[in-house]
Amino acid sequence: MGAPRRWRPGLVALGVAGAIACAGGVAWTVGNAGERQPVLSVVRPVAAGEVIEARDVGVVRLGVDDATQLVLAGHRDAVIGRRAVVPLVSGQLLAPGQLGDAAGFPPDGQALVVVGVEPGMLPAGLAQGQRIAVVPGALPGGRETADAGADAKVPDPVLGVVNAVGRSESASGKGAVTVLVDAGAVRRVAQMSDPRVAVLSSSVKAVS
Repeated sequence: MGAPRRWRPGLVALGVAGAIACAGGVAWTVGNAGERQPVLSVVRPVAAGEVIEARDVGVVRLGVDDATQLVLAGHRDAVIGRRAVVPLVSGQLLAPGQLGDAAGFPPDGQALVVVGVEPGMLPAGLAQGQRIAVVPGALPGGRETADAGADAKVPDPVLGVVNAVGRSESASGKGAVTVLVDAGAVRRVAQMSDPRVAVLSSSVKAVS
């Protein structure tokens, strides 16, 4: 049996790294250049396909060089009642391409999978838009991966981007993390025993 593939931090998921940008999870970067104009920002997370309500958007004044890339505050009434084509993250500026009549998410070749996580195993501060690795907490037969022998095949982690986080209201209940992953990895996640979630640093770029 060949040696298991090594997961090398520093190389992690190019496709997944770009996925959250497609999902509208990256806020616009604007400076003080250009005329300061009132534009719409997202003040409450909105899932892809959900109708945008008045309480979901606010107004900020920013200096922008090209206002056509953003939705001006004067168009607020036209935005209310439209659907989010992609997930909208609190704090981001609203762009015209993020609005439509139906969800265009998840992107082709990717899928959303819900990972149930044992109490106390959800990282503190885990939030939409973060890149994570889903790893098995136990091997078939109930052995912890940390206790696996040198010859045991430890499954590779599944890399993805957090789409939503649900924390249990009770100390004994499981939490749930909805993750955007490559479509081919859904089965691997489903077969994991006692999955754990690890937040990836910005230096992790790909898997080899």
